[in-house]
Amino acid sequence: MIIRWWRAVAGSEEVLRHYADHLERTTFQEMAQLPGHLGASLAVKVNGSDYELVVTSLWSDLASAGHFEQGDFDDAVVKPSTQKLLKSFDLKVEYFETLVTTGILKKG
Repeated sequence: MIIRWWRAVAGSEEVLRHYADHLERTTFQEMAQLPGHLGASLAVKVNGSDYELVVTSLWSDLASAGHFEQGDFDDAVVKPSTQKLLKSFDLKVEYFETLVTTGILKKG
């Protein structure tokens, strides 16, 4: 399984809520339709007045994780409307291959 990892910063709780709603209504719905998609999540850590975000998506293999490719394989796909919302964001995504899992992620 491949974990696709991307980080960003929202400068307010309002932006965080708006971005979370956007992910749930559009991006996560679109990803769910792609072959090899296993799930996705948005995690947050409050750091002063900033909200540090981590978006992860799970994929069956590296080829499936590349559905977002627009340029280099590790280029982040951040729509202009999302860019305007966020205080900062990574221009690159990271891919990790899982070696050991447990719980709901463990293969049957």
